[in-house]
Amino acid sequence: MKKLLGLVAVCTVLLLSGCQINKKAQIKALADCEYDVESVEQVRFNGKKIESYKGADGNYNISSLAGLAVALFSKELPLEGKVNLKITNPEIKKAAFNSFKYIIEIQGSPLFEGKVDQNVNLSQGESVIVPMTFKANIFNKAKENGFERFFDEMFNKKSEGFLALKIKPSINIAGQNIYYPSYITVDKNFGKKLFDLFGK
Repeated sequence: MKKLLGLVAVCTVLLLSGCQINKKAQIKALADCEYDVESVEQVRFNGKKIESYKGADGNYNISSLAGLAVALFSKELPLEGKVNLKITNPEIKKAAFNSFKYIIEIQGSPLFEGKVDQNVNLSQGESVIVPMTFKANIFNKAKENGFERFFDEMFNKKSEGFLALKIKPSINIAGQNIYYPSYITVDKNFGKKLFDLFGK
């Protein structure tokens, strides 16, 4: 009886060790995938299509927008759109996602946080496009930095790090979502992608 219990205990330890190794391998597969902003759609600022603010010189003339006075009163300056994220698995091991969180940062601070629930299974070389929508009020950030300077930096200069897109993918183990330990940076120059890729 003691031998049987000992055998069961050893098997349990080996099984748990195997599960831990498998979990680490699955989580590593998430980090090994390639993430890229394929396209952006339906970008609107202050309720209007973003292209309506574009001048003949190719720059966005946001500082002179007609609705700014109303925005100053309401303290609402919404920026919204849809990002099509391309996920590619370059590795031999299959990459399986259950869901992932995504965050848009502005000047290093969270601007918008969202979540996508979508089962994705990618073999080597396979890709998938995952749509992510966002809507955020940038009024406070614009006020802190000065509206004209903020708009020019965000929409025209699009400096690296001003807007960044990050995700945190997860796998499902025993009915529970296990997320990658930290956010993976998809694009630290997301502002450039957001406005340069729009409409292409």
